[in-house]
Amino acid sequence: MFDFSFPKTWGLSALLLPLLVGCPDLPDPEGAARDGVSPVASSTPATAKATPTPFPSRPTEGDNAYSQPGADDYTPGKPYPIPEPLPAKSQPQAVAGQGPAPQAGEAAVELVLGGKGEAPGRFGYPRAMTTTKEGLLFVADKTGRIQRFTPEGKVERLVFTPGLVQGKPTGLGIDEHGDLLVADTHYCRVLVYDTDLKLKRAYGAPGPAPGQFMMITSVHAAGGLHYTTDFGDQVARVQVWQEDGTYLRTWGSFGWDEDQFRRPMNLAIDPTRDRVYVADAANHRVSIFSSAGELQGHLGGEGKEQGKLGYPYDVKLDEAGRVWVAEFGNQRVSVFSPEGKCLGIWGGPGRAVGGLNRPWAVALGPAERVWVLDSNGDRVYGMHRKTWLGS
Repeated sequence: MFDFSFPKTWGLSALLLPLLVGCPDLPDPEGAARDGVSPVASSTPATAKATPTPFPSRPTEGDNAYSQPGADDYTPGKPYPIPEPLPAKSQPQAVAGQGPAPQAGEAAVELVLGGKGEAPGRFGYPRAMTTTKEGLLFVADKTGRIQRFTPEGKVERLVFTPGLVQGKPTGLGIDEHGDLLVADTHYCRVLVYDTDLKLKRAYGAPGPAPGQFMMITSVHAAGGLHYTTDFGDQVARVQVWQEDGTYLRTWGSFGWDEDQFRRPMNLAIDPTRDRVYVADAANHRVSIFSSAGELQGHLGGEGKEQGKLGYPYDVKLDEAGRVWVAEFGNQRVSVFSPEGKCLGIWGGPGRAVGGLNRPWAVALGPAERVWVLDSNGDRVYGMHRKTWLGS
């Protein structure tokens, strides 16, 4: 059975802490997250609910802005323009960078991709990851760069998104045609690339109304439709679109109730069971809905013990319907059965290989491959499913 019980004793600090340690473009790299400090729940009574940040507001200087674009740039319902022609760095580039580092000393970790840096194959705080059915791996980092890796972990192509000043993407998905979907968070839009990282089209405009985006955090596809998550101010929701960006419907709102969200970070879709799993980070749970938005249950609830969750930032499904969750707060990856039973966990804080330092995403590849994105470690681990599920 799914666990519907969860604490309601989080107040303002409980809302702000995940924003401080995991927010898309706050200057957290030198703050609590870099120091390995775990989020702590508030003891504020449940009646003292948080007041969301006003919208719109001016971004702070440079990249480190947690807000929608400022009043001089922001017009509700008006898309941000994409420059024509695209800047050179927003044109796809074939690269020959470093390959993965095989690991012999850490039994669970077979490969390590990345390391901090600007060279191809390295990362600057990676925050989104996805795979194709053929095993191609895509990773987006906080420089606005998307890199494509072979199934063996060798970098081969890269591109920068067309807008970088206001912020960078925090979500990646693959549609049913094999195209790459990018949640361009601070530009309030979806970018669609082919697998060679050539930009094909975009849709979306800023605003709190249905059919607009606040901070878009994820985009995924199923049944010829796109599903997105976004949040900001009184908004926290899932929206459904046709592939061309035509808006269809919305569900969800900001709050602590069972069918509400406080920070929806990612989602995964199981068409065979008619389920949509939403990683609601600040409520410490994965909420389960039908594709029509009807609540079916929850996984997790706040805690460190097996089966509980701490700031879940990503959720993926394998072919058996198992649910893989990257926990940014608990610094681990948990796996649940389709019935909601926790099947295994792996991880724990640490900077050495085998440790995690704010894992933002998990992805599944062919041949039982599991990729774990360790944001503060500027790396991606290549692992085998048996680490969680046994041989």
